[in-house]
Amino acid sequence: MQWFAGRLGKGISFALGAAALLLGPACGGGGESGFVLPPFWVWGQVVVADLNGDGRLDVAVPATLIDGGTHRNSVQVFLRDAAGGFAAPSTYPLEFDPWNLCVGDVDGDGRPDLIVSIQASVPPQANVIGDSGGLLILRQDPVTPGHFLPATWVWTGGGAGPAAVVELTGDGRADVVVADGVFVHSRLLLLAQAPGLPGALLPPVPVPVGSGHGFRDLAVADVNGDGRPDLALAGYDCVAILYQQPGGGLAAPVFLSAGLKVDGVAAADLDGDGRVDLVAANAGNAPDGGKGGANVTVFLQNQPGSFGATAIPVVDGARQVVIGDLNGDGLPDLAVISLVYQSLSTPSKVTVLLQTAAHRGAFSVAAVLDGTMNANFIALGDLDGDGRTDLILNEGPSVMLQTAVPGTFGPPRSLR
Repeated sequence: MQWFAGRLGKGISFALGAAALLLGPACGGGGESGFVLPPFWVWGQVVVADLNGDGRLDVAVPATLIDGGTHRNSVQVFLRDAAGGFAAPSTYPLEFDPWNLCVGDVDGDGRPDLIVSIQASVPPQANVIGDSGGLLILRQDPVTPGHFLPATWVWTGGGAGPAAVVELTGDGRADVVVADGVFVHSRLLLLAQAPGLPGALLPPVPVPVGSGHGFRDLAVADVNGDGRPDLALAGYDCVAILYQQPGGGLAAPVFLSAGLKVDGVAAADLDGDGRVDLVAANAGNAPDGGKGGANVTVFLQNQPGSFGATAIPVVDGARQVVIGDLNGDGLPDLAVISLVYQSLSTPSKVTVLLQTAAHRGAFSVAAVLDGTMNANFIALGDLDGDGRTDLILNEGPSVMLQTAVPGTFGPPRSLR
């Protein structure tokens, strides 16, 4: 039997509790009672990228099928065909329960690889700080584009959360950085690429980031415009920016206040001034059973290194924010996925926030849409080849296609 930790465990606990309430007791002879929980899926972070080099966007998502005490873990890869549809997914077994997923060229062969984050590889113990996280790296098969070799385990320690492939050591080789989700650790984990061994990673080096932050999301962008990628971390009540220094290494973090339960962060030039801005998704009081307080905080970099913040209320339980042109006007917009685990009958919600040329960097809520029941990750991409950006949810996975009316989207439908 496998196990879940962190946010994934919270989702599993909710699913089990919901099933118990819905099914109720099944009374049998002798006064015994119980229920049989049907198999169900738990879906991790969805990514959209051209995985086989054919110019079309594909979809990958980690998933676990829970059937009694059995967990069947995998990454599912959906390759888009020339007709705009998706064939049955290629499924790659995983040893441990997955959660986050990222895409990047780990070994420098020009083909994207998949990196799955594992929050815990051994059962958690009460009052013991988690330190068994790691990565499962699936390198792309050099013979068959879009297909992947069996996963290789890399221990990181901590509670491995969102990861990214990015050059941070100044040697020109891609490294891997991992956000540690363990609150008391308050750190980043840097796995540099081993010299002369493409795709091999050196042991993790902890990078302290303040204190009291369990990191839930990670964005990579050249925030200060010096030509080197920097990191932005979503850390409970803040966004932490780590600027890369000349020659490699990271400077001391700069913290931006972003409200309660900051779960997501994204980076892009929002207002067209040539400087990278940041957006944070704040779940508010929902994770603790309360209501209200959820928002997206837009950090516009109005001067180099100086940010002005604007908070825009959204649906409770905001988990992740993504940036893209959602109505075809050439301007970046926002989409936020919200999920409240305590609700048994309310589906996830997608809030679409648009900006206009008349108010660059300012966003207003254009629509709040029903997602699938338990979606908590979102991605963007043109999945049907019509030139319009669509919304992709992790559960299913599912797509909400943009209609012929710019900025409007159809209901979620499974890729399968």
